[in-house]
Amino acid sequence: MNAPRLPFGTAMALAERNLRGPLIRILTEEDLEPGAWFTLNALGLRGGTPKTTVKELLFTSGYDDPSVDALLARLAADGLIEDGDEQLSLTSAGAERYASVTDRIGTVTGRVFSLFDATRVETARTLLQQIAETDQATIDAAAFEDAPA
Repeated sequence: MNAPRLPFGTAMALAERNLRGPLIRILTEEDLEPGAWFTLNALGLRGGTPKTTVKELLFTSGYDDPSVDALLARLAADGLIEDGDEQLSLTSAGAERYASVTDRIGTVTGRVFSLFDATRVETARTLLQQIAETDQATIDAAAFEDAPA
């Protein structure tokens, strides 16, 4: 019996659930809470980033303002990030930690994605990146037919 064709959002949610397990295991073994990893990852990918941008990212992951402030203070106290004039960046220790965890995640991701056709994996990654890079106002306008003609 074939599984039903899932709506896109449902398929994404179920895929995220299945992929989250290996990530959480790595973060647990690395003694990193998800928000700490999200912060290191954002700064590792983007370089110096306004504190407000990092806070907004953490808000979308369920953190509130006091918990974000506490998390950023812990990361700074641990010597992983620095806050200069509301601009966050990785310290050298933070960059090393980011590289180490990224390598572990990359290895595990490669193993998981080897279960699937590489071309389809890349097509999916490209689509998700395009969605991620589209500003929220454009998504909202298209979703509710407010987009310019």
